[in-house]
Amino acid sequence: MKASSRCTRPQYVCSNEKIKLIGGIDGYFPDFGHHLENEMGGLWLYPLKLLDGFWMHFTDETGKLADCWMKADAFENFPQKCEFSYGNGLGHTPVTATRTELAPEGIKGIIVRYTFENHSAEPVKCATRFLARVNLRPCWLSEKVGLFDHKDEAQYLAQEQCFLAKDSGNPWYTAISCSPYGEQMCCGDFFGPEITKGNGISCAVEHHFTLAGLESKTITFYISGSERSAEEALEQLTLLKENRDYEAEKTAKYDQVIARSRLQIPDKRFQEIFDWLKVHTNWLILDQDHEGRGLMAGIPEYPWWFGCDSCYALQGVLAMGDFELCRDTLKLLCDYSAKHNGNGRIVHEILPNGYCPNPGNTQETAHFISTVWKYYELTGDWSLVQETFPYLEKSIAWLQAQDADNDLFPSGYGIIEIAGLNMEMIDTAAYTCEAYGCYAKMLKKIGRTAESEKNFALYERVRAAINENLWDDRAGLYCDAYASYNTVSQKLNVLEKLIANCESEEIRSYIRTLLEERRDDGCTEKGWLLNRNWVINTPMETGIAPPEKANRALARMRQNDFIGRYGMYLDALTQRSVMTINTGVMAVAQAMYGHSDEALRLIEKTFDTYSMATPGSISEMSPDYGCFVQAWTAYGTMETVVRHFFGIRPSASEGKIVISPQMPESWGSGCISNVRVLDGTIDVRYEKLCNRIRLTIRNSTSYPVSVIENGNMSNEIVLLYDDR
Repeated sequence: MKASSRCTRPQYVCSNEKIKLIGGIDGYFPDFGHHLENEMGGLWLYPLKLLDGFWMHFTDETGKLADCWMKADAFENFPQKCEFSYGNGLGHTPVTATRTELAPEGIKGIIVRYTFENHSAEPVKCATRFLARVNLRPCWLSEKVGLFDHKDEAQYLAQEQCFLAKDSGNPWYTAISCSPYGEQMCCGDFFGPEITKGNGISCAVEHHFTLAGLESKTITFYISGSERSAEEALEQLTLLKENRDYEAEKTAKYDQVIARSRLQIPDKRFQEIFDWLKVHTNWLILDQDHEGRGLMAGIPEYPWWFGCDSCYALQGVLAMGDFELCRDTLKLLCDYSAKHNGNGRIVHEILPNGYCPNPGNTQETAHFISTVWKYYELTGDWSLVQETFPYLEKSIAWLQAQDADNDLFPSGYGIIEIAGLNMEMIDTAAYTCEAYGCYAKMLKKIGRTAESEKNFALYERVRAAINENLWDDRAGLYCDAYASYNTVSQKLNVLEKLIANCESEEIRSYIRTLLEERRDDGCTEKGWLLNRNWVINTPMETGIAPPEKANRALARMRQNDFIGRYGMYLDALTQRSVMTINTGVMAVAQAMYGHSDEALRLIEKTFDTYSMATPGSISEMSPDYGCFVQAWTAYGTMETVVRHFFGIRPSASEGKIVISPQMPESWGSGCISNVRVLDGTIDVRYEKLCNRIRLTIRNSTSYPVSVIENGNMSNEIVLLYDDR
């Protein structure tokens, strides 16, 4: 599996769970980024940056036909490696080159191979100069934890035959070696074709060799690092240089990743992107010495852990069968929140240096509780609930404490982090309702029946309140927020800016009329449909909306003021931005109520951005900006296809697996195999045959399967059980 592109200077990542190399697909490493201005690219061993990048100069010393810094003219992305081609980038010389990058699993380093090939029958004398720009510096906001960047220094160690660079004020190291060893080595403050910022230092090595007619030769570079000692950096360098087939190991790993939840449908492009989403998710795993292992949000701007992002992304991770990653991430979030907050609140973000810029938006705590329960339902692993339950008890109490006016809706920022919109938000209300229901089920399982019944009753009260107080019957939509006119009037400056940016005169008029109608309401709280933010999908996404309201709202949101070329607008007020998460949430919401064709249409809109920014990837912001690899992108697709289209819904608490497929009309047949559920796997094959549907199910778990049929066709169900 591979994805190719001609170079138009998008970015790429070469990744393992320890290290991430981020650069341009032309093989260069320009300064870019806004969290750390112009410093988000390069080679990262989070929280430490090792290199700004590296470059190769090539000279044809025979015909003098090439004397240039090599820039790639083609790029191929593989799950396990990256390849750059320099077919036309070496002048008129008969020599071409390829560059292969590989990050072996479990090692704090990368391997970079340049292969030069002579296409003529005559020998060519060649000279190369490899330049690496070391920049040992900490990640964003490291000054908050007392870490500061200093000038780097470097030396060549003759005995070890490598460069060793160090930050002069910290025990941070980069080690660089090559095979075969070079003829000339030097260190200093010099640059190649790009001048990067920072307190770095350059290391360069030269090779001179002759390529016989039709001969090829390879030069391999090894780059490792450590944030604590020179010894570790050198140890990691030694591991990189071991005579092991690291590429075969990584290929085998990704074969296993792709083989889980393996989709087979007539639409091969959809199938290919579905597989790539599993790969992208794996690229974002960070196993870090300080905080642990978990799923990062995105590369290049958000290479750290989030509460909000994870609670979406991990549902996709469960659908693709990586139970261990889901568990590790949830445990990391819980442990850190207990240490940093201690009061039940789930943090918003955790930097790899241990700093927390935001202790948590209100909706994240509720979302986390339900995600822990979903993990149990799909895996049967009760131990995570046991380990996190003492903190989840505090989480419930913390949520209730945010409801100071006792109207059942906690206050504070939800997912939409727009200044001033920190009222009682619809997403917080919907996820809090879901959390009460999940918490009630936890209490029931551990025998605390009275408390379980109390929390289930609370779930029903919140659900009723949402459907009564946060429903706008005139618009046929759920509201953005619940607040008094006095509260909203304090935010008129925010609203006026939003209204001014609104493309629709109808919506502008609606909001102004609403403000005028409620001018005399004072302290009376009511639902407000203001931005028409994408989070008004959450009552449908969580399944707490009754069908009549859900279907009306979902039909309304299928209109052009909500849906654009690449998916759902972040808000129907401005209609300016689209992201994969809001489109994904809407796809799940549509599928939740049986609108599979609409769900598929939304996913396909997201898929229309495939490979726009990076070959094989879908950007966070549609069509081609933001993080070019984003964790929560998998949610809408994986959850919709696995849980709704094929209808695979395990329930550890009920001791069964329900299969209830709702396939899109255009998918006349399809199969999803090796879907990991509970203690085994499930395969589901769907075939539409004239006036009936044949459903073939292979179950290797110890749990019984029950099938809930949909539609009016007479169905044929074949159950195949594996011996265990």
